[in-house]
Amino acid sequence: MMKKYISIGLLLALGVFASCDDDNEPEVTTEEAKGITLTLKTKGDQEAEYVVTQENLMEGTVSAEGTGFESFDWNFSYTVGKSLFIVGYTNFEAQVYQVNDEGEIYEAAKFLLEAPLEVFGNVNNETMLAMDPPRDGSHSLRKLYSIDAASGAVTSIKEIKIYDVDTGTAGEGVTAWPTALQVVGDKLFIPFYLVDDNGYYTTPQPDKAYVAVYSYPNVESEPIKIIEDDRTSNIGVNGTTTGLIQADNGDLYSFSSGAYLSGFLPVAEKPSGILRIPNGSTEFDENYFFDIENAENGGNLFWFDYVGDNKAIARILTEDVDPASDPDYELYWGAFGRSIFNQKLVIIDLANQTITPVENVPLHAKRYTTPVYVEDGKIYVSIETADDAYIYQVDIESATAVKGAKIEGKTIKGFSNLY
Repeated sequence: MMKKYISIGLLLALGVFASCDDDNEPEVTTEEAKGITLTLKTKGDQEAEYVVTQENLMEGTVSAEGTGFESFDWNFSYTVGKSLFIVGYTNFEAQVYQVNDEGEIYEAAKFLLEAPLEVFGNVNNETMLAMDPPRDGSHSLRKLYSIDAASGAVTSIKEIKIYDVDTGTAGEGVTAWPTALQVVGDKLFIPFYLVDDNGYYTTPQPDKAYVAVYSYPNVESEPIKIIEDDRTSNIGVNGTTTGLIQADNGDLYSFSSGAYLSGFLPVAEKPSGILRIPNGSTEFDENYFFDIENAENGGNLFWFDYVGDNKAIARILTEDVDPASDPDYELYWGAFGRSIFNQKLVIIDLANQTITPVENVPLHAKRYTTPVYVEDGKIYVSIETADDAYIYQVDIESATAVKGAKIEGKTIKGFSNLY
């Protein structure tokens, strides 16, 4: 294994990546691997994570006991086409899982990274885009990776600038934290929120939405333009890759939170809301703004994703916390933890601007969610309460849910169909 890592490390230095050695024989995750592949986080000191495949998500228990592939203790996952990418947060390593000709899930590729990749995009189910955030608050250029989904090989790495204000004094400048990578036609859209340049993750300029626009596939080091809108706040939150989602007709919709519980300090004065960039345009639609915070069944958005037919599934915080009431910052970033269970699951009609709570789903906590898996008008979500965790199947049209398999662990971070 050490030889393998050294070889990959040398390729990394040259900017070239390859799939695993031929002697890395596929492993079978189950006796007859089929069904939906899950990224499962277990409980315990290490909170080990596993890639497991489950045929029935609506009965029994989802467990890593005696099955699956053990992954990193903390990672991001993202599916493009029929390839599941598991990208490590602490060990700078990526794994790619696919189904072989015998119908078995196996590790198809592996490569090392210079820094954790935390933001992802899908281009035509053929290419994964990935980017590193400014975790140390630095003003260095961001690295944009292009990865071939079929082979799991990195095809290019480009250094690009997003938005950067350096005052010369640490903590007084700001830098952009990307929250999505969306390609429409010959343009790449990267929304972002602004963090201080001292690595504290405070948000000194929250009251405006920003999206950087680049040419694609020939991405230049500078954006063509940066579009702004002062009707809502910075787009996205930490750890999301769906700050900007694409509808069936190519329109883009962004979400802004601005809440203390979702990591904003100062808290945004502008309402949590959704903006639109029409297909073919590189500007926000002046005639469209969905004020989620003040809408019926609304609140502060914490996450959303597209589910088809101009609808999105979302998690909304039923209430936020006033920073003045929390002098020790114990509740700052509270929506990312397991002490506040105030997230409600809703279906948002983006065109008609309505919010419908999903029936039969309790208020819950949820940190990170990979892009959703939609099949036959239904989606699967992981719901964690103070007592337990279960899979729920959500019917998009009726906004109702059915409780399914019990999760033996902390959470399921994502659902993928690799078959």
